[in-house]
Amino acid sequence: MALHSTDTPAAALRTGREADAVAPSHAVRYGDALRAADGAAAERVIDDALAAGMSPEAIHVRVIEPAMVAVGELCAAGTLTIADEHLATAISQRVLVKLFDGLCVAPARSRERVLLAAVEGQHHVLGLRMVADVLEGAGFDVLYLGADVPVAALSRFAADHQPAVAGLGAGFGGVDALRESIAAVHDASPATRIMLGGRAVPPSLAGAGYPIVAGSTDALATVEQLLRLPSQSAYATLCPPAPRLREVSARREVALVAEPAVERMALVAQDASDTAREYVRRARLFKDLAFRDPVTDLGNRRAFDDRLYAAARSGVADCALLMIDVDRFKAVNDTHGHEEGDRLLRLVGSAIMRAIRGNDFAARVGGDEFAVLLGQAGAEDALRVAERIADAVTQDTDRALTVSIGIAALRDDPRGTVLAADVALYDAKAAGRNRVAAAGEVSPDALR
Repeated sequence: MALHSTDTPAAALRTGREADAVAPSHAVRYGDALRAADGAAAERVIDDALAAGMSPEAIHVRVIEPAMVAVGELCAAGTLTIADEHLATAISQRVLVKLFDGLCVAPARSRERVLLAAVEGQHHVLGLRMVADVLEGAGFDVLYLGADVPVAALSRFAADHQPAVAGLGAGFGGVDALRESIAAVHDASPATRIMLGGRAVPPSLAGAGYPIVAGSTDALATVEQLLRLPSQSAYATLCPPAPRLREVSARREVALVAEPAVERMALVAQDASDTAREYVRRARLFKDLAFRDPVTDLGNRRAFDDRLYAAARSGVADCALLMIDVDRFKAVNDTHGHEEGDRLLRLVGSAIMRAIRGNDFAARVGGDEFAVLLGQAGAEDALRVAERIADAVTQDTDRALTVSIGIAALRDDPRGTVLAADVALYDAKAAGRNRVAAAGEVSPDALR
């Protein structure tokens, strides 16, 4: 986890309050930009919201969603045309790409598969796209099918991919297709849990065990809750598909029929945003490769420097650095070869990961040298983590390796922090190895 100032509870609370204060005005400005069809102005609103400390998730819920709901209501009332609504959607699609990278906080496809689809006849999928971004950013393997997915195609996808969760969206006039789609998913993949979203979802389906998602932020909590529950397949008998009845919508019929040119524009915008997301995914992959040690799968020196300097700039309090060196590793490497040495380094890396906490960051910074950045760790916390690491290394390596560890408190000067931890590490080695030492004050002359 990156060490930022917002990782501290007080800073997070302060940022949340600031975001609460500015969200309404940003939503109004964003809505004005959409109605004026001013894409550049819409992007400036999002930039301002990010600069004010709003998270991408908060911008989804507090800025974009309210503005798009207002646009939909104006379109239904006849104040805006369907072309205006499609243009607003196209602008928001472009804006969502700007937020996508910030949503990506977990390793890609590190969690279960989720299938997302708007049922047959449903063409408005911006909300579904936002749900897909949030879930993908949280590490779920998202299979996004988009708009107007026929029941037969949905059934095939569910059968082929057996998703852990399926999210089905239905807007105006989509209740019959929604019921058929629920039954189709249950038949094709009985273990798949189903969540629903959209204005056409009847409350009775929630009573039958299908949670109704109100927005993109709710989707993540709903998926995680569903994964802890038994299969829903027993609920399918409680809501059989209703007879085909034409539902009358409060929305004007003209709003359901777009001109071909407008439809093409909306599709082009959606394709462009999907392409941009793919570039973001590839950039994440390349960054991960550039910041990953290939032997231990920990962060490498570049990743360590990036985290250390970011933490020092943000002024995080109560953080610490551990510098870890494997004792007498050169003799093992020289005697048994580099292949055996790499195997032992992997074991050491695994032991370190087992011993540290969720908000700590571990890296291999040299041949047999490791570093750990500890978030929210006072002197006693740092000592406890260091001792856990030393014990884990001894227990997890079959050649009974030991480590020496130097501890230093994080300071404004990253070089000074590293030097202080290194001096403590040398003290530990000089005292006989296989021990932990904490840094004292480092003379300014030593930094030159």
